Amino acid sequence: MDEERRNWVVNTQVLYNFISCISLPHQPLSVDFLPSLPWSRENVGGISFQHIACGFQGDPDDRTSIYVIEVALPSEPIKNDIRRYSKCVDYEGFPLPGFREPMYQSVSKGSLGCDINSLRSHRYGDKCLLAAKSRDVYLYDIGSSITEKPEMVPILTFKDHEKDGYGLSFHKNEPILGSCSEDCIVNIWDVDAGRLTYNFQYHELLNSIEFLDHERRCLVSSDGGHVLVLDFNSPEPVAKTAAVSGAINALTNHYLNPDLFFTGSTIGTIHIWDYRRLDQPIHEIKAHGSPIIRLQVNGLCPTLLGSAAEDGCVRIFDLEAVHSDFEVDDGGDDAEDDSDPKELIFTHTGHDDQVFDFCWSNAVTTEAFIASVGGDYGLQLWQISDNVVSYSDEEDDGST
Repeated sequence: MDEERRNWVVNTQVLYNFISCISLPHQPLSVDFLPSLPWSRENVGGISFQHIACGFQGDPDDRTSIYVIEVALPSEPIKNDIRRYSKCVDYEGFPLPGFREPMYQSVSKGSLGCDINSLRSHRYGDKCLLAAKSRDVYLYDIGSSITEKPEMVPILTFKDHEKDGYGLSFHKNEPILGSCSEDCIVNIWDVDAGRLTYNFQYHELLNSIEFLDHERRCLVSSDGGHVLVLDFNSPEPVAKTAAVSGAINALTNHYLNPDLFFTGSTIGTIHIWDYRRLDQPIHEIKAHGSPIIRLQVNGLCPTLLGSAAEDGCVRIFDLEAVHSDFEVDDGGDDAEDDSDPKELIFTHTGHDDQVFDFCWSNAVTTEAFIASVGGDYGLQLWQISDNVVSYSDEEDDGST
């Protein structure tokens, strides 16, 4: 274990309310916290039962592509004297007091024999859906009791793309699924009807897609540094943002303000945009020193924005700091261009390799939990320490 890794392991006691690390049998590429499912166990004794989907890299010797895993998490921070660190190479995190079952239990799996680059889930009333993206897009009904089946079978498979890609999104209110890929194509499907309803071809690679909640429109990010605004009644973009430096890999909406969205670029910068004024971003955060691969706002605490990049870090930013004074102090020779941004409150460096994906929990009992997967075959579940968050509220520089 190198010195940097050893220091992180020792400091987990003060950095996290909880952290758990496991090594998966296949290389994970994507992860998603699932919505509340009809067949989920009730929370009991301070334990919250959540479900996570993990998508894997294709293996010629094993067609397993997706696991649905039940995880047991503490609904309250565990006591300081129970938090522990290990000197072993395979650090497993904190124990779960009083829980005698395995923390992780595989519920079901999907066998597709391909890379699962993205996973997204959503609940429409009693209907719970999971979408998995490779070149094709696979749709699963996870609202039925999949625990009774050894394997999940897609209820729909959409074969309208020519190349692999990453862009995948459900509409918040309508049963609509969107996808974009390296074939420069955007496809929109009506999942109730099981058919393609909109198709758009562009001249640049398309990387990420998000719907506008109250309109029949979507945002799509491109390799050219633009975000396109597509209207499902128009064959061409109805608007686009000004170009930023680098390709835009990641895109996410604000959960409360429908006019705000965020982009992450290949030069490691997060841009904040106002949908009503696309000529320039309203703010930027120099978030990472390498390409950003994922952004997500916490749906239950929308002042928190998470980003993951090829530098192996997941970083958490406080969006309330964006509303404070942006002026840079005249520090003369002491000023540093590479200093951490004032919005940064936490950096997670728990993976031994590149981070491929992360997501926030969508359950109230575990609202600040994050799941992350990386090139070390690891799935990590973690929650920032209350002390770290409190410290960041009091200090101008709250990064860890």
